[in-house]
Amino acid sequence: MKKDETLYINLLGEFSISNDYHKFRPTGRSQQMIRMVAYIVANKDIDISKEKMIDILWPGEGLDNPGGALRNLVYRCRNELERFFPESEEKKECILYRNGNYSWNPVISCHIDAFEFEHLMSLADKESDLDAQFNYFEKAHALYKGEFLPQEAQEEWVIFRSVYYRNLYTRCVLSMCRYYQSRQDYENVINLCNRSTMVDVLDEQIHMEKIKAYLSKDSAQQALEYYYSISELFSQKYGVEMSDAMQEMYVKIEKCLSNQPLDINSLEKNLKDDNHRGTFYCNFDVFRNVYQINLRSSRRSQRMRYLILMTLEDSRHPGVSTNYLKDDMEAMHEVLGSYLRSSDVYTQSSPTQFSLILTVVNEKGKNIAIERVKKRFEEKHHHPEVKLYMEERIIH
Repeated sequence: MKKDETLYINLLGEFSISNDYHKFRPTGRSQQMIRMVAYIVANKDIDISKEKMIDILWPGEGLDNPGGALRNLVYRCRNELERFFPESEEKKECILYRNGNYSWNPVISCHIDAFEFEHLMSLADKESDLDAQFNYFEKAHALYKGEFLPQEAQEEWVIFRSVYYRNLYTRCVLSMCRYYQSRQDYENVINLCNRSTMVDVLDEQIHMEKIKAYLSKDSAQQALEYYYSISELFSQKYGVEMSDAMQEMYVKIEKCLSNQPLDINSLEKNLKDDNHRGTFYCNFDVFRNVYQINLRSSRRSQRMRYLILMTLEDSRHPGVSTNYLKDDMEAMHEVLGSYLRSSDVYTQSSPTQFSLILTVVNEKGKNIAIERVKKRFEEKHHHPEVKLYMEERIIH
């Protein structure tokens, strides 16, 4: 029995191509092949000029022989793709070259998750029967495994597609939540939100749907605990502020809790609870207040206090907040939260900067702390193009 030659191509989450004969996954040496195949597949209904292909593959690199590099890469991609059709009587070329343009061969049978996801969402929008519509949403939700081509997230064309599909995914989840809510099926709302936030942890709308479900099932205390966990996640790990809409959810939770006053023992327990172990992270307004307190204290204290400004810069694109920078800002966030003392305080003061207040016995203690940060960052950051710059000033 002949095996299925249909190509199953995943663009949402980790890129992969597979059929019954072969499976292609990313490796360190295949990055340019992935970039070429992914771009041609994502634009499979249009012809792509050589100039456009070179610009996508080697943006601004000024190769000595870009045409030769392109031909070599096409050759490697075709050889890899041939491995999916070992029993074909005729040679199958997935990448065509006609009249100076490249394109995906339309006769190749393929299933592309991003296009199927988009198609299911379109069918759901046209469906008037709520149960049938929910069925489309459910199938679409199962297809979305993560952002569009995350390994190419810094590329401009990928950013546009990624935002488009992420917005579709959010709409899909919210529509499913409304369906469950209309049937008072709050447990399924919570389960759906749990699965969905594993894919997109910073989507506030999904977090709010979960809180609404807790409130609908008269679980205000669980809603409050979940709100606190999300607040800590946003501030401690990602260094971002929650929106006004998310903060308004707290007011709704408070109203549901208004008939359940705390006693002093519960108040003390809530104030003492500290699940975070490490350097204290806060937003910039709190950081400013902490700085003012340290400024006053420094005049009568024997200890020294330093203000440290750490700036990350992508040497390829100075002054631009690239995705490489965002990755390494998260690495620095982890370093500062884990490798300094709990008495130190830091904040993200701009998209590419952290500010830190160090309290030490002397200058030597400050130098030790800074060297520790530098060493740990060098171990953890992902992109050698990203450089760390540090400035310091004594607080007095």
